[in-house]
Amino acid sequence: MIEQMNKSLDFLRDKYGFPQGNISAGQEFFMLKDADGSTYELLPYRIERRFSELKKMIDSNTLEDVSTLRFAKFTSGITMKKLLAEQLDLAEFIAGSPIIRGFASGDGENVCNVIVRFANSISASIECGTKLPANATVLDRHEIIARRGVGCDRGVDTQIPQHSIYLWNDEGKQEYTDVDTELFGLPDEVIWNVRAACALLKEPVLKKLWHEAASRSLKLAEAAIASARTNTPVTTGEF
Repeated sequence: MIEQMNKSLDFLRDKYGFPQGNISAGQEFFMLKDADGSTYELLPYRIERRFSELKKMIDSNTLEDVSTLRFAKFTSGITMKKLLAEQLDLAEFIAGSPIIRGFASGDGENVCNVIVRFANSISASIECGTKLPANATVLDRHEIIARRGVGCDRGVDTQIPQHSIYLWNDEGKQEYTDVDTELFGLPDEVIWNVRAACALLKEPVLKKLWHEAASRSLKLAEAAIASARTNTPVTTGEF
C-alpha cells in the first residue's frame, strides 16, 4: 500500500509542482516525510469530501444552532486507540471546538461508546467497535443535528457506503465509486492519504496544526479508554 501511495503522490507532485516528500507508515497514522527528513501525521478524514462538506454546513450556518453530533464507526484490524483518536479528532474538526469533558463506557478494547461536550456547548455521542469480521465492509455514519436542519454523510437509515456503479456478471458483483478522477480505481484509504499528503505539501501551515491535532487526539483516546475502564468522567483541560 505504501508503494502505491508514493507512486500516486509522485504523479500528483510532478503534475502540480508540489515540493519533494513521501509517505511512510507510523505507529498510529501514516506520515509525510519532507525532503529535510521532518515527519508529519496525515489526517486524511480532514480533507475527505464527505467530512469537509459536513464542516462547511456548520461553518456557513446552513445548519442553525447545532446541538449534537452522532458518530458511529465499526471496523476491524486497528486498535481502539487509533479508532477513537480518528473519531474524536474528526468531531473536534467538524464542531470547530475542543472537547472539554466526556464519559465513556465499554471494555475500551473491542467496544467503546463516548459522550463528550465541546467548549462551544455542542455535544457528541461516538460509538466505536473494532471486531467486525476480517475484510468486512467498514460501517460508519456521521450525523449532525441542529435546531433547524440535519446533515449526514450517508443515505437515510444506512451505515453502508453506497457506490456509483454496480456491475453484475458471471463473476459476481463488482462495485465502483468515483471519488477522485485523477486517482480513479484506487482504494479510498490510498486516495485520501495521498490527498492529505498533497494538502501538507501545498499548505505547509497545516503541518504544525495536524501534528498538534494528532498528538491531542491520541491523548483524548487514552482518556476515553481510561474513562471506560474506570467508569469515571474525564475533563480535558490539561490537554
